[in-house]
Amino acid sequence: MAGIVTVYCEGKKGSHDYDILDKVVGDLAVIKPIGSKKGAGAVIEFIEKGTTQSDFLLFFRDRDFDYPVSEKEELSFDGKKNYFGYRTTIENYLFDIALFFKFITVKKMENKYNIHSENDVKQVFIDAAKTIKDYQAVRHTLGKMRSGNATFNTTWTSGSGDLPTELDEINCKINAWNLIQAAKNSMTDWTEDNFNGVLHRFLNLFDEPFFTDLKFLIYFQGKDFA
Repeated sequence: MAGIVTVYCEGKKGSHDYDILDKVVGDLAVIKPIGSKKGAGAVIEFIEKGTTQSDFLLFFRDRDFDYPVSEKEELSFDGKKNYFGYRTTIENYLFDIALFFKFITVKKMENKYNIHSENDVKQVFIDAAKTIKDYQAVRHTLGKMRSGNATFNTTWTSGSGDLPTELDEINCKINAWNLIQAAKNSMTDWTEDNFNGVLHRFLNLFDEPFFTDLKFLIYFQGKDFA
């Protein structure tokens, strides 16, 4: 008799993480949401303690700026328990131009939003992505710099999807550097020059082809883009 395959995931029942995994592999595995990814290893270990029914164990989580985007479109595995989706968050997989346009037409919202073709949708997506470009570059930079015992977040707002009032590069840099300074005891190897160097690598990556090829749907945090 085959053992039960268990997939632990971020979030809770009703969250995108759980709902999508349940629809995709729910007939092959038991999906168990455990909330925050912080301390996930310990939580899973506690749940599994003394269990003999599970013959395969993995944890599916968002990259969330903690794990670099792979050059190939594939899942990443850290060699332990963790699997990372290709895109930054699972919400990123929900954005599709054709589907979005179909929704607009079915709801008869074309005139309300001045969207009359898939190209119009694409332009709306691109305009939105360019608006948050600097903020996303800074969030990726903070994720890259976070290491060891550093505990700072990748945003100074209350959470993902809660955009800051000022989205320009200068204000985003100031707020990000304040987060780093507040955690400077665990970031002794980093300087402002390091920060600027990493940031400019991301800003250079986010060039015009990056937007026309819709690569922001891979890199930009899904809730922020929404």
